[in-house]
Amino acid sequence: MKHTLFLVLVLGLFIVACDEPTPHVLFDEIDSIPPVANISRDNYDGKIPGMDAQVIDYTLPDPYQHIPQLFLDSTVAPSWDDAGFPNAKDFQAFFKAFQWDVMDRNKEKISVLIAYPLHNIKDQKTFYKNFDSIFSPDFVEEILHQNPKEMYRNKNGAMAGEDGQVWFRIVKGKYRIVTINP
Repeated sequence: MKHTLFLVLVLGLFIVACDEPTPHVLFDEIDSIPPVANISRDNYDGKIPGMDAQVIDYTLPDPYQHIPQLFLDSTVAPSWDDAGFPNAKDFQAFFKAFQWDVMDRNKEKISVLIAYPLHNIKDQKTFYKNFDSIFSPDFVEEILHQNPKEMYRNKNGAMAGEDGQVWFRIVKGKYRIVTINP
């Protein structure tokens, strides 16, 4: 009996000793975060953690609208004004939509953007017929990897791709494709 009582006592102490005490932490008011008043869904500041470099704020003017731009490969591109684009941000938004159309292989939308005739595409019917050969996987990859903020431009317009796959210019007040080099 003494032996059993001793075992129960030791086991009870062991259980009590293993039970971690509840910590009592007192916070000072200066360590607490004040509540935020007037939170609404319309206060988006244009920043996404880890994605800031990919977000284009189309409400701000392009910093290279009026001055030349130096690219990482040491190429200097004239200003967007010199290339004939009065609002670079509008063109960049247009180009992003064009990239989506290329990714979706939407030949109807792309065909509307072409200023016919081109040197190798005389009309919309020819474009439809040759769409798959023009928009080959390598060609599409060049267009999709083009950063609209870093497009080379000169007096002939703006160029997408390493080798000038597509050239854009304003024709009759609208952005149009003026050259396709598959």
